[in-house]
Amino acid sequence: MSVPFPDDPFLKGNYAPWPMEGEVHDLVVQGEIPEELNGTLYRNGSNPQFSPRGRYHWFDGDGMIHAFTLGDGKAHYRNRWVRTERFKLEREAGEALFAGLSDLSNADKRVEGVFPNAANTNIIYHAGKLLALWEGGPPYELDPSTLDTIGLYDFNSKLQGAMTAHPKIDPETGELLFFGYGPFPPYLRYDVASADGDIIRSSAIDIPVPTMMHDFITTQDHVIFMVFPATLRPENLTSGSPIRWEPELGTRIGVMPRNGGSADVVWFETDPCFVFHAMNAYTESNQVIADVCQFHHVPLFSLEDDSAQTNMPTLTRWTLDLETKSIKMEQRDDQACE
Repeated sequence: MSVPFPDDPFLKGNYAPWPMEGEVHDLVVQGEIPEELNGTLYRNGSNPQFSPRGRYHWFDGDGMIHAFTLGDGKAHYRNRWVRTERFKLEREAGEALFAGLSDLSNADKRVEGVFPNAANTNIIYHAGKLLALWEGGPPYELDPSTLDTIGLYDFNSKLQGAMTAHPKIDPETGELLFFGYGPFPPYLRYDVASADGDIIRSSAIDIPVPTMMHDFITTQDHVIFMVFPATLRPENLTSGSPIRWEPELGTRIGVMPRNGGSADVVWFETDPCFVFHAMNAYTESNQVIADVCQFHHVPLFSLEDDSAQTNMPTLTRWTLDLETKSIKMEQRDDQACE
């Protein structure tokens, strides 16, 4: 029997779970939808189907896809959970079985050894495939019309490991640029898929320690990898949170030519910090300029003498000089941003 969700800030308000699947045809429209506006907006988000087993983090919930289709001046809506292996096992059991990010040791013995891909972070359409993304594993493919889950997608067996939830599509070539990270070597891999969906490049990038790397940055000429001291060591996976903050490692930012490999990466070292998302970037002469939402440390847990108010992300510009190998960080605004 289902039990109520706990009184948790990540399960209320904007984060509150939506318990139903369905569809609504020909929604009421206030005003007019331009006839020229045709297509579907897909949205993915964390939406747990059952009350969590222990402490909850909003990264833990099951992926739910919402589709808003506009055409001929009309609007239609449909939503479906992604039928991951995790989702199906819990639906059959009628309760949460998997542990959350706060404590990986709290999983039910019935799912021991089952990979908890939640497919809950982002969704993209590339080469005719609608893919629900979760950075800890491969994507799930969905039917673009019905949102029915087709299954795990591995680019015709060419995907080696996980895929970031934030790939980039080159607007000129149609190529899909992405990376994957994990706790076992190689800790970081960079991939390029052609406009027709075939992986045409796959390169291991040498980094000394496995770390959480949520996003990366691209320009027309370069790919930028952000290696923060939020470590994902194998020994972290057996108890508590899998992420550890090790500020003594500092931050390393790697700039690689789009057609280069690990040996071509220029590394910049700076103070410990953390970035979930980058806003914009471009290459200008010998410099790469990137605007990012920068935290003091990874905001997955509190540190001593610290609070959420002192760890708010601010818009920060990085100027990376490839000739002098120097980095300049400049806060561009004092408002919190993400």
